[in-house]
Amino acid sequence: MKNNPFFSLLLLITLFLSNIYSSSISKVKSINNIDSLNVALILWRGETKAEIGFKQKLKDLGYKVKYTTYDAQNKRFEFPTILRKVKFENFDYIYTFGTSASQMTKHLLNNKVPQIFNIVSSPQETNIVKYMNATGGNISGVSNKVSLEVQIQTALQIIKFKRLALFFNPREANSMIIRSKLILLGQKYQFEVVSLRSPTLTMLQSNLDQLVKKQLKVDAVYLPADSFIVSNAKLIGQELRAAKLKSIAAIKEYVEYGALIGTVVDYSNLGKMAAMILHDHQNGTKLENIPVQMQKKPSIVLNKTTCDLLDVKIDQKIMFQTFK
Repeated sequence: MKNNPFFSLLLLITLFLSNIYSSSISKVKSINNIDSLNVALILWRGETKAEIGFKQKLKDLGYKVKYTTYDAQNKRFEFPTILRKVKFENFDYIYTFGTSASQMTKHLLNNKVPQIFNIVSSPQETNIVKYMNATGGNISGVSNKVSLEVQIQTALQIIKFKRLALFFNPREANSMIIRSKLILLGQKYQFEVVSLRSPTLTMLQSNLDQLVKKQLKVDAVYLPADSFIVSNAKLIGQELRAAKLKSIAAIKEYVEYGALIGTVVDYSNLGKMAAMILHDHQNGTKLENIPVQMQKKPSIVLNKTTCDLLDVKIDQKIMFQTFK
C-alpha cells in the first residue's frame, strides 16, 4: 500500500498530542497520588488564620497532608524544650510561625529539612534568611511586613498625636526592631515615643492600667506585630476603647477587637503564599531560589464602633475595610 502523506501527518499529530496529554496527566498524578506529606507546624500562639489559609491552599492544590502541631503557647522559656523533642527527620517540611519560632527552628534544623516560615516581619535583619531574594539555605517563607512609615503616615491622616505609646517586648527581636524604627519616625514626624516594656501579662496589664487611668498621658497607642502582644489583642483592644484612647494597629486582629485603625496584611493570604512555596519546591525549585514572599498592597482597616465612640472624622477619599 502506498504511503499516504495525510495519514502520516495525522499519525504524527496524534502521537504528539498523546504525549502532551500523558505528560499533563502524569503531572496531575504526581500531586494527587503523592504519599501523604508530613508537615510539622511550629507555632508560637496557637493556630491563626495564616495556618488555616496554608492548609486550605494545600488541600486545593491536591495535597494530602498529615500535620503535627507543636505550640509554644507564648511560653518563650519552655519553647527550646518543646523544639528539642521534635524529631525533624520524620517530617517532609517544617512550617514555622513568627520570628522567634523561625529563628530557633532554623538553628536546630541546620538545613537538614525544608523550612517554610510565615509571619516574620524582618527575616533578613533577624538572620533567618541571607537575602530577601536568595535565602541562602534550605528555607524560604513569607513576611508580614508593612512599612512602618506607611502605617504612621496613614494614621496621621486621621488622628493627630504628639505622644505615642508603644507596647514592646524586649524578648522579641522583631519588637526591638520596631521600637528603634518608630523612635526614628518620631523624630521625622515630630512625635515622642513612650516605650512601655511589656514582656509578661502582669507588666502589660500594669501598663494598660496606667493608660486607662490616665496616669500616663498619651495621644495614641501603637500596637505592634509582636506575638505576645498580639495574643492579648482582645484585652488591649477592649480596654483602650473603653478608655476612649486612639490606637494604631499593625495587624487586623487588633482592629477586630476594638483598635481604631490599622494598615495591615491578610494572614489568610499569607498562609496561601506559604503553601505556594511548598508547591513550587515540590515541582523542583530549590527553596534557596524562592524569594521571600510579601503581600504587595496592604489594606487600611477601621473599627467603626471605635470610630463613632471617639467621634473620629474620616476623609471619604481614604478607602477602608470596616469592623464593628
